[in-house]
Amino acid sequence: MNGSVLTRPAAAGKKRVINKGEELINFPTLFARQLAQTPDNVSMVFEERSFSYKELDELSEQFKTSVLQHKLQTVNANKQPEEMCVGICIDKSPEAIAAMLGVLKAGAAFVPLDPEYPIDRIAFMVEDAAISTIIAQSNHQEKIASFLDEQLKQQESSSGIHWISSDDPTATNNSNGHSNSTPQLVDIKPSDLAYIMYTSGSTGKPKGVQIEHAALAAYCYADIERYKVTAKDRTLQFSTINFDIAIEEIFPPLLVGGSVVIRPAKRSEKLNELSAIINDHKITAVHIATAYWHEWVDLMVASQDQIPASLRLMVVTGEKVSTKHYQHWKKLCKQSGLEVLWCNAYGPTEATVSASVFIPSEDFQEDNMPIGKPLKRYTAMIVDEDFIELPVGETGQLLIGGPALARGYLNRPELNEEVFIDTVGQIDNKGKRRYQTERMYKTGDLARWLPSGDIEFAGRIDHQIKLGSYRIEPGEIEAAINHHSKVLESLVTYTEVNGKKSLITYIAVGDTVYKDETLSAKAVCDFLENRLPPYMVPARYIFVPAFPKTTNGKIDRKALPDASQSQSPVDVSKVSPRNDLEKRLANIWQEVLNLPEVGIHDDFFALGGSSLLAVGIVSRIIGDLKLELPVRDFFANPTIATQARHINSLLNNDGSPEDTDAEGSDQDSIELRKRLPKIEPLYFNRGKERLFGVHYRPQINQQSLSHAVLICHPLGHEYSRAYRNLQQFSLQLAQAGFEVLRFDYSGTGNSSGNSDAAQVEEYVSDIQGAAAYLQENSDCNKLSIISLRMGVPLALSADIQGLENMIFWDPVVKGSHYIQLLQSFHDAALSKLERFRIRRKPSNTAQLYGYAMSKEQRDSLASLTMPHINKINHAKHGPKKQVLITSAAYQRNETGRSDLIDNCQHHATTDEIQWHDRLYADSAFSSPQAFKAMMQVLKEEE
Repeated sequence: MNGSVLTRPAAAGKKRVINKGEELINFPTLFARQLAQTPDNVSMVFEERSFSYKELDELSEQFKTSVLQHKLQTVNANKQPEEMCVGICIDKSPEAIAAMLGVLKAGAAFVPLDPEYPIDRIAFMVEDAAISTIIAQSNHQEKIASFLDEQLKQQESSSGIHWISSDDPTATNNSNGHSNSTPQLVDIKPSDLAYIMYTSGSTGKPKGVQIEHAALAAYCYADIERYKVTAKDRTLQFSTINFDIAIEEIFPPLLVGGSVVIRPAKRSEKLNELSAIINDHKITAVHIATAYWHEWVDLMVASQDQIPASLRLMVVTGEKVSTKHYQHWKKLCKQSGLEVLWCNAYGPTEATVSASVFIPSEDFQEDNMPIGKPLKRYTAMIVDEDFIELPVGETGQLLIGGPALARGYLNRPELNEEVFIDTVGQIDNKGKRRYQTERMYKTGDLARWLPSGDIEFAGRIDHQIKLGSYRIEPGEIEAAINHHSKVLESLVTYTEVNGKKSLITYIAVGDTVYKDETLSAKAVCDFLENRLPPYMVPARYIFVPAFPKTTNGKIDRKALPDASQSQSPVDVSKVSPRNDLEKRLANIWQEVLNLPEVGIHDDFFALGGSSLLAVGIVSRIIGDLKLELPVRDFFANPTIATQARHINSLLNNDGSPEDTDAEGSDQDSIELRKRLPKIEPLYFNRGKERLFGVHYRPQINQQSLSHAVLICHPLGHEYSRAYRNLQQFSLQLAQAGFEVLRFDYSGTGNSSGNSDAAQVEEYVSDIQGAAAYLQENSDCNKLSIISLRMGVPLALSADIQGLENMIFWDPVVKGSHYIQLLQSFHDAALSKLERFRIRRKPSNTAQLYGYAMSKEQRDSLASLTMPHINKINHAKHGPKKQVLITSAAYQRNETGRSDLIDNCQHHATTDEIQWHDRLYADSAFSSPQAFKAMMQVLKEEE
């Protein structure tokens, strides 16, 4: 320090008068005051529905009643923690807002649980916050309930999760579906918790930021004052409730009588989706992430669109604002004849959403966009390494203070001591240090005061990354990557091109793995998919034998390879652009995705693309080609080849591509047909029955491996689900040189027989007959069997001798469990149905979930149990190798038997097949990792 007198701008520390009605009390009381003033005002709008303040209050009371009932039960059982936390697992909807308000009214704190998060991340949040009650949509409950219950069992917890349906909040109450006529009074103090918002954690686990009622009230009043929010405003609720932008979208408008307009669930067909939503719903206020705002501006410029006439407030937040985009915005406003209050907001979750806001002057022309002045009641200081306040113009760490600060991190006392401090210093006019006591949060951001009293952001002290709307701790991603068996250590950072950030990961793998290239970007990406949220999965990867280190043992970041040497997680061989349009598209993709090369058949999303980047590409296409291309069309054509053909059809105005492209397409089709195998539908006899099958043989110009593969299907509805997958896999196997036979069991598909009478013995005989046919009608000297679900115990019971491999894919271990699963599906989907208010009569046909199944057949399948693997291993005529393939959902839901894994070569994939989830029982699935694993097994001996 130079000892000079501190000249902090007056605006930064100016004291403000608390207006009447702005007491920092609990949110339900503040909402009740507004309700009394504007009961008939519209509080929420969602698609075709609207809710008055009175209707929102009534709906929230239902949630309050349900939460209070469970709270009372847990208190009586002496299990209630000091402060109750309630999970909310609901998509954007009126029910989500009412649930949050209802939880607050019950004196509890809400905790958003994103259903898109990996299940183990949700489980951690539930355990960390001691959540025993979750308000959820039925589809989300079905997805996570069984896993959470299993986790509680492993923790020897005596109580499970109490579920409240968002569709019918009082369904489980003793009040018979009606909330109490007299509202129950709950004593809520300003210091009580309002909500916990989880953010990324540097130790590998997310950290819960605790926000109290007083902090929420302080923020709401500051928001209302700075943005001039009134009862006339219609604020767009655009963000997921799991991100704190949603807090500023929802809560401040409800304290002034304004309306919250929830983003429609259905994607718009309009060229500019956001503009369409604003126009259709007469939105006046929008709060969105900076990156999305950049893309929206680009799209409006490219399409020569105008800013929606209803808009009066535009708040961008989350990342550094491009001043170039701001100048474009000013020009758009001028062209539209609008005066829009534009604000650049800054603030960490620890300060309850935003802490400072910058509103540019009319003549603003600077290269950097400041983050503005502190909000009402917020304080800010910029300090040196000794936490002594710095004068104007000097760069130091930004501290935030005031009543809106978080209580701290849940269950993280050591971190609270590190980032929340109570004492900071100043230098007086005599050059002496003087200390003041004020609780402040160390943001970890570098900043400096400008003479105007605004703060200018100058980067991060540590290596934390702001990507889009998300604050990411690289340590959490590194911790997940380091769990991979071939990874020694990792380092996550980011690369930025033209203002667009993308995560990049350096991975040390050792000399052997590095030289043999046995670990790929695709493999690491697949490994992370079920361990991290999508926004935290890196888009670029660089592999090195070891990290360069400094003399003190730290990673020498400056000595790491340049980001241009990174690879994206794709395993598709690249095909270069064939014409000018494909070249133009490839250049756009490469620039937006920050990739050195893109193939015309590469999938946009497999290259690290997102919906946000898709908007960026569409805006570039519109600007370069001068045509309307809705974002929806982009999602339907996610490769350059398909995109080019679609654009050609638009340019020709007749729906047909240009001749040159047609010729190219024909040549592509010829090349594709050369790779297709010979496919022969056939019948073969098995006793009195004629079984239908499809025989796949490699083309004459393809190398035959003299290895045949018999595929044993599942049964019933699972046969329908798996049909297309096994059809595609059969094609892949034949293209790789294998002969393949798929067939229909007797009484199913095109095979003869009575389906109602078929039992285990018949199905086993069918497999024996199919194996015999394949052995007799191919020139192969090796035979392997791939069996799926119920096909596994059936194939094992067939006792086929001399097999090369037996591959068990998500096997049914006990037939009785399989029958119970079908029965549960049947009861949920086909029982107790009504038609015109008349109870549906039971079917005269014995069936189980839509398939004829007699009692004898049901009992026969229920008695089937998978033989012990050890017995197969020790049999002289047994297969040389047994391999178990399990999907992600199977691993979570099917315990099976330990000998399956102990005595088999096991491949665990992240494919989500969801055999146990009724929501997916009739849908097809994708299983690329399973196909890859099985192909690897079959080719190991070739």
